[in-house]
Amino acid sequence: MRRRRVVVTGAGVVCSLGSTAGELWKGLVTGRSGVAPVSRFDPGRFHSRLAAEVEDAEVVLEPGPHDFEFKRMSAFVRYALFAADQAVQDSGLNVGMPGAGSVPPPGLPSAGGVFLGVAMGGLPSIEAGVLRQEHQGVRRTSPFLIPSLIPNMAASAIALRHGITDEQLTISGACASGCQALGEAMRAIRSGARTWALAGGAEAVTTPITYSGFQAMRALSRGDDPASTPRPFDHRRDGMVVGEGAAVFLLEDAAHAEARGARVHGELAGYATNSGCDDLTGISTPHVVRCMGDALADAGVAPGAVDCVYAQASGMVRGDAAELAAVESLLHRPVVTSIKGHTGYTFAANGPLNLAAALMALRDQAVSPTLKFERADPAFAGIDIAGEARRTELRHCLINAFGFGGINASLVVSRAQSRSTVPSPP
Repeated sequence: MRRRRVVVTGAGVVCSLGSTAGELWKGLVTGRSGVAPVSRFDPGRFHSRLAAEVEDAEVVLEPGPHDFEFKRMSAFVRYALFAADQAVQDSGLNVGMPGAGSVPPPGLPSAGGVFLGVAMGGLPSIEAGVLRQEHQGVRRTSPFLIPSLIPNMAASAIALRHGITDEQLTISGACASGCQALGEAMRAIRSGARTWALAGGAEAVTTPITYSGFQAMRALSRGDDPASTPRPFDHRRDGMVVGEGAAVFLLEDAAHAEARGARVHGELAGYATNSGCDDLTGISTPHVVRCMGDALADAGVAPGAVDCVYAQASGMVRGDAAELAAVESLLHRPVVTSIKGHTGYTFAANGPLNLAAALMALRDQAVSPTLKFERADPAFAGIDIAGEARRTELRHCLINAFGFGGINASLVVSRAQSRSTVPSPP
């Protein structure tokens, strides 16, 4: 039985580099950093005082169902809604339906679903709710507190806003969540259970408790210059910088997309996820090798055919080294890059934002640079890490995302073969 192919026909992005996939790509290839001093609270008591924050003024939702409630939700819900609206509009899936062209549309075809990754959900809402209760009393607790903090609310909000009544799934696999959500959506479409799906990840946890917790783990960069930190893969890297964002995609059965004449951004060709770590928060090279290898096997792509790796690479000393060791062990000298120097570390949105970058890399046949990277550790001097944007032939990109507890996920995205591919910009 021939396996269904899964293509990407819509993309929506919001992050510190902008509020569209195009703005993300422009920021990446021109070497612009979205890292700046924290503005959401006074970070003076912390070692890390930087963040890659979303410009909230750009996250404007068009009128639609449940507006009153959604405007009072945590930022991760609003970012996911905003990105999902973009993805639907970009896909044209609602074209020809009654009232088509409105945002949100009056509804989408049946046999769809929502698959979203969220790691920490409404952590800022939890912190604010506790402080409000303690300082102002129980009666001052917002009735929107609980709906605002639960991780599934982003997927639920997307389903409610777009009239999706079929499958809805929230995955909370730490920082691999968004990558896993994309993979599970791909599997559902391949199996025939779904014809299309909105899938991706969202996160917004720029709040004191986040900084307190990660500082205690010595995970945050101590750098105070946004132009020099975080430094993925660099020999002077010293930790991550907290980022915010969301990326949501319209995935579709390739035959269905072709039949309706849809533009195709690229093909999700392979996925794997596994477990295994040497300690609770570390990355295990052997398990990452196995995860990447299984994703390639799922895609039917040989290790030597991988042209580019959009890496997890957060700027952590041990984590970056473990990932590079895995790449060196399995693959045949692909170019390796990381977007974290531009966007910060966006937790559940890591994998989806990497997918957005990889799709545009395949479209333009160009690799974005690893911003702030100058020189690798001597042990990895032979690995081709992109220090500058470059033109190169790209057929297949590998995307990695790893989470606490030994959760690993890898995706293979391939250049679209459909005659309805997205053209390169003039």
